[in-house]
Amino acid sequence: MFLDSNQVVFSSAKDSSFFNTRRYKWNDQPYLDLYVAKVNKESNDLKNALKFSKKINTKYHEASVTFSPDNSTMYFTRNNYGKKLKRDDKGINHLKIYKSTKVDNEWTEAVEVSFNSDDYSTGHPALSPDGKQLYFVSDMPGSLGKTDIFVVDVTEDGSFTEPRNLGPTINTEQREMFPFFNGTKMYFSSDGFTGLGGLDVYESAFDAEEGFAEVKNLGQPVNSNKDDFSYIVNEENQQGYFASNREGGKGDDDIYSFKRLILEEVPENNNAIAGVVTEMVTGDIMPQALVQLLDENGIKLKEMATEDDGSFIFEDLNDSTQYTLKTVEPKFIDNERLVTTTVNDTVKVDIAMKRLEEMIAIEDGIKKIKTETIYFNFDKASIRPDAAKELDKLVSVMKEFPTIVIKVESHTDSRGTKSYNEYLSDKRAKSTRDYIISQGIDANRIESATGYGEIDCLTIVMAHLLVQKQTTC
Repeated sequence: MFLDSNQVVFSSAKDSSFFNTRRYKWNDQPYLDLYVAKVNKESNDLKNALKFSKKINTKYHEASVTFSPDNSTMYFTRNNYGKKLKRDDKGINHLKIYKSTKVDNEWTEAVEVSFNSDDYSTGHPALSPDGKQLYFVSDMPGSLGKTDIFVVDVTEDGSFTEPRNLGPTINTEQREMFPFFNGTKMYFSSDGFTGLGGLDVYESAFDAEEGFAEVKNLGQPVNSNKDDFSYIVNEENQQGYFASNREGGKGDDDIYSFKRLILEEVPENNNAIAGVVTEMVTGDIMPQALVQLLDENGIKLKEMATEDDGSFIFEDLNDSTQYTLKTVEPKFIDNERLVTTTVNDTVKVDIAMKRLEEMIAIEDGIKKIKTETIYFNFDKASIRPDAAKELDKLVSVMKEFPTIVIKVESHTDSRGTKSYNEYLSDKRAKSTRDYIISQGIDANRIESATGYGEIDCLTIVMAHLLVQKQTTC
């Protein structure tokens, strides 16, 4: 048990005298005494161990100690004896819990606690962090198993309430021993749950209203196929100690140190983009439509097919980040939407897809493939990325309807001379033609690409894509 942040008190049967001491008949080892050792904070080793107190240690067992928050009171386990060992009517010498207080920096003679008995054992005391509850182990009447964990309240005058069994969540028909309570979790050893073998260390979360939760085995490397017990941990630095008789030790029961790894908590991510894909004209839902999520550079991050109800959702997205939703379906125009995520919220984006054939319209008796206005940079004829997306729609229509033949007409605004504007618009028309051909359209399907100079408009340039011939549609 921790005495403070720099010292640990433990029990040991090591014999430091030059002469043979009294032996405990069960294991032919010296009786247990309490020792105190300093903690090496770098290595977590225990060093400079000394016997704890002559007033506490006797010729019989002393072990399993716990201290009040101010270190002025201690409870520990000792054999039941006065001038000699006391035995019940079956000849059993039971264990008892004793209490000692500190006066002038010295521990006083220990006295029994009120819930001890000559007919059963009490031991392994463990105080809550506030010192108001004392947990302990006993085989008293009312136990569910061989030994159970009980608790009493410590009143302001130092007396105790009646012991309460912690119940079947913690206790089994076998042994529950060595409790350690940090206020939010109970650690203890048991051989009554499914474990790795012998006594294993378990934990149970505690809630003031709900009580103790279902126990969990701490697993390896704390637990082994031997006895593992007397587990304590410092919640501030996650360093602690436990005892075990596993293979590879130096003696019978050895003390082992450990440091628990603190896993970084990942904040919950509720950022999502969701919606429903429908057909624009009919409003029908579109199951199995492919929806892609692209980053700001157009790189595909995720994709999914819509559910039977046309819905889709992309989850675990970055905070306040702009994405592109691209919806792809045969015989439909690819649809792209810019969407920015909202922190811990789902952005709803419903998408209506347009059939390729719906891009073909008749205006003034002329069939045209209707695209959005296609822009060029000032005094330039190269195809911009936004223009390429519109022309890709045209390419999709021409691939869907392979008999369509078009001609391209281009205009400029009124800046520049008439002859220069005619020259520039012609370059733009031919640049448009070349891009369409580069996307796999036969050059013979573009009847002409002609620039007509300036028109009175506010746009930099418009391109009209006229359908010259269409045998089937």
